[in-house]
Amino acid sequence: MKPSDDLPIYPIRTVASLSGVDARRLRSWEVEYQLLRPARTKGGHRLYSTRDLRLVQAIRRLVEEEGMSLQGVRAWLAAQPNQVDDDETTPRSRAPEPGGGPGAGHPPGRGG
Repeated sequence: MKPSDDLPIYPIRTVASLSGVDARRLRSWEVEYQLLRPARTKGGHRLYSTRDLRLVQAIRRLVEEEGMSLQGVRAWLAAQPNQVDDDETTPRSRAPEPGGGPGAGHPPGRGG
């Protein structure tokens, strides 16, 4: 992770636009579910870092594509706090299979 990934530079409207998650939902994820912790300006406005933006994208993917509840996302993130890293915009919901995936090292059409 680059040091600049933690700099709070994006206002909520920018994060909403970049992530496809509306500002009202972002506030809900912060206040009701404690999934986000954006920095605040002296005036109280939320500012998100690049790392926060990746987390928002990951949460959205888990909810919309994986069908996970927000309570489930919170538990999943607590159990795996470092899943959103530098090279990925979304966390892995499953560990990769050893050896490169199913059937790796076996001829096609044959069980392993």
